[in-house]
Order: sequence, then C-alpha cells, then structure tokens
Amino acid sequence: MFPVMIDVTNQKIVIAGGGPIAFHKVENLLRFGICAHIISPDFHPEIEKLAAEQKVILHRKKVEWDDVKDAFLIMLVTDDSEANERIAGLAKEHGKLVVHAEQTHLGNAQIPAVLIRGKLMISVSTGGASPTLSKEIRDQLEDQFDERYEDYLDFLYDTRQYIKKYIDSRPERRKWLKKAANSLYLDHPEERERFTAELTSAYPAL
Repeated sequence: MFPVMIDVTNQKIVIAGGGPIAFHKVENLLRFGICAHIISPDFHPEIEKLAAEQKVILHRKKVEWDDVKDAFLIMLVTDDSEANERIAGLAKEHGKLVVHAEQTHLGNAQIPAVLIRGKLMISVSTGGASPTLSKEIRDQLEDQFDERYEDYLDFLYDTRQYIKKYIDSRPERRKWLKKAANSLYLDHPEERERFTAELTSAYPAL
C-alpha cells in the first residue's frame, strides 16, 4: 500500500452496508464534511438519525454494481460476503477505490486511524492486521500531539507562505524555514511573535 492523502470534495462516496461498522465509517467521513450514500435494506438507528438531519443519503435496497459504479470511493461493510467480494472485484476492474472491511486484500484501499490537530494529520495503519491496535496507537499519540499543535501549525503555515512570497533566495528560505520549525515556538507563543517581527523586519512585505 502506498500512503496518500486524497481530496474527495464533490466526489461520490458510497458505503454498502447499514450496520454498526457502517455507522463508524459514516462518523469518520462526517469529520471531513463528507455526505455519503449508504446502501442497505436496513439501517442502524444512528444512521437513521443522520439521514433525518440530511447528513447522509440512504438507499433502502441490497447493493448491486449499478448502485456503486459511478462512485469515487466504495466501502464494503455488508454481511453478504459474496456480494462484497463480487463488487470489490468489479470495482478494481473499473479503476475504483474500494475498501473491503473484512478482507482487506480484496480491496485496493484502506482507511487508517487518524489524529487531527488543525493542519496536523497523523494516520496510523497496521495493514489490516489489527484496526484495534491502530486506534490504540492513535490514542497514545493524542497525548503527545495535543492542542498546542493547532496554533503552532498555523504559525508554521503562515510563516512558510510569507517566506515563499518575499524571499527569493532558496538558501535564505531554507534558513528561515528551519529556524521556524524550532520546538521553542511550540510552547512559547511570544517567541513566535518575536520570530515574525524579525522575519518581517528582514524581509518587509512589498
């Protein structure tokens, strides 16, 4: 598996299955503002609630290839192993991204456990060996990469944009970018202000 982050804005995401695992997948998608299509004869009560709030789109039927063939990403979590395997095969034949929850080798994509702190995103995967362990490792990382990183990453982002815009020399850019990444600025917001003042004094905005 090659790790990559993909922008799925305005892409159709389909979940085949309506049980607890499907609800977990939906919760994860909603963190990213994604309204998924969910296909199943029956749905978990929490999924029904989300549909009433217009946060997901329900299709009350057994999943068939025609239901998912126009999707960008397909997640297979039904209790029909034959249907899951058949659709996974068709999806790969047609160049679709497909996640098979139970037998990851039948799909071509996996959804890792994710820790998000503003612009910081850390993904943890065990290659399908143990999603539980992935979540445990993610939870451990939450203590190390706490809320401080949200403001710190905003500082680094703004600094990088300024440097790219106002410093033409590549060696100078690298020097300032390396200096900005000093862990001193993680815990001391006043030092960030001092750094920004020094940077803008050396390279004033035009």
